[in-house]
Amino acid sequence: MQSLRRTLSVRFSLTMFIALLVIAHWASLGAQRILRRELDRGLAAAAHIETAILAAGGMVPPQPGHTDSAQFIEEINRFVVIRDASGRVLGTNTPLAVAMPVDSTSLAAARSGGTAWATQRWGGQTYRSVYLGVAHDVAGDTRVVQVVASRGPIDAAGRQVVFLMLGTVALGTVATILGGGWLSKSVVAPVAEITAQAEGIRPGAVGQRITSHAHVEEFNRLVSVLNQMLERLDRGLLAQRRIIADVGHDLRTPITAMRGEAEVALRNPRAPEQYQRVLKSLLEEINHLGTISDTLLLLARIEAGELEPQRFLTDMRELVTRAVQRIQQRAADHPIRYEARGNGVGSAAVDVRMVSLVLDHLLDNAVRHTPAETPVTVSVAGDPGAVHLTIEDRGPGVPDAVLPHLFERFYRGDSARGRGGAGLGLTVAAAIVAAHGGAIRAERGEGTGLRIIVDLPRGGLAAGDGFTD
Repeated sequence: MQSLRRTLSVRFSLTMFIALLVIAHWASLGAQRILRRELDRGLAAAAHIETAILAAGGMVPPQPGHTDSAQFIEEINRFVVIRDASGRVLGTNTPLAVAMPVDSTSLAAARSGGTAWATQRWGGQTYRSVYLGVAHDVAGDTRVVQVVASRGPIDAAGRQVVFLMLGTVALGTVATILGGGWLSKSVVAPVAEITAQAEGIRPGAVGQRITSHAHVEEFNRLVSVLNQMLERLDRGLLAQRRIIADVGHDLRTPITAMRGEAEVALRNPRAPEQYQRVLKSLLEEINHLGTISDTLLLLARIEAGELEPQRFLTDMRELVTRAVQRIQQRAADHPIRYEARGNGVGSAAVDVRMVSLVLDHLLDNAVRHTPAETPVTVSVAGDPGAVHLTIEDRGPGVPDAVLPHLFERFYRGDSARGRGGAGLGLTVAAAIVAAHGGAIRAERGEGTGLRIIVDLPRGGLAAGDGFTD
């Protein structure tokens, strides 16, 4: 596992080292270029001075006392040679320059009245020469002045510049490593503090939030995202606790009833008919427990994606009609009115078994939680993209604060609605609708009733298929 602090420090130091190295190389090249340009300027100035002296009838001033070329180069570094048109030496400022080589091309160019430059090797060193003729000052004078300087001193100066720049790079790299370590530490420190505060959050506790560095712009979003995650976990934890409590309540009721029935039956000998009545009651409670178990398993499979809808093109009006007929057989004390609004219902690609289960749960919810003789209206409508189902009752309704929670597991709304189920019917309906890519919502109906609206997409049908206006 890589360390962010070490990675930042190494990358920053390496980047600065490369940058300093490039800058040092560029600076050394620039320094050498400047030194060579200044050398050429000095040679050109010396050549013009010598040609002026010769044109005035003077002679090249000698530099006596130098027998060692290295010493002469170190102190003066200007070799002056006067040559005739053929290149023969006519005079020098030092005997050391007598054997100085001549560049014939540059000599010819100088004789033509121009200034010529040449770079030559001599005596193990590189020399820079400038050739300037005297003829342009005195008519008929064919002499050429050759001023020569060794490049050794400027090359040595260039090497010193390189060494100084490398030293600067070394010092800069050391400073960068130290600064990079401090910088990476200061960058990682807030993350470490946020991590430490997150690790200090106690399991099972709600309302805990991260406050470290929440005011820093760069870390504000991170802290905000973590706090939003903690808020979702808090809601999930509270919902889990509520679900556990409600499941315990829903399981305890049939178990308590079964235990009571069994204890009463075993207290005294009874007739076979009485035992049969007790067993029938126990069987009803067992069926209730089985329904809860099957519903939870179905819900888990849907949410896990294990139970995918098997879609087939289905006439939605016929599907709703059969669901209404089934609820009328079970709830004869509730008038059920069915409406097919417009001619645009048509067909949709749905899982018949799963959508039928949605309709059964919604209709059962409407008749179970409303008083007898309470009317229930079922309507279906459609447009080119979806089919819209509406189940509305005229019962006592639910508070507005309860509406957003009706599709949560085991949620218990207002007791006035007299919930008698396990609180899973609406949850299963919502999961099935979501598996079809649709939407389900609850809202207040006319008066005090409850209206549930289901939007089911037509399932990728081509434009116009299964839809008539």
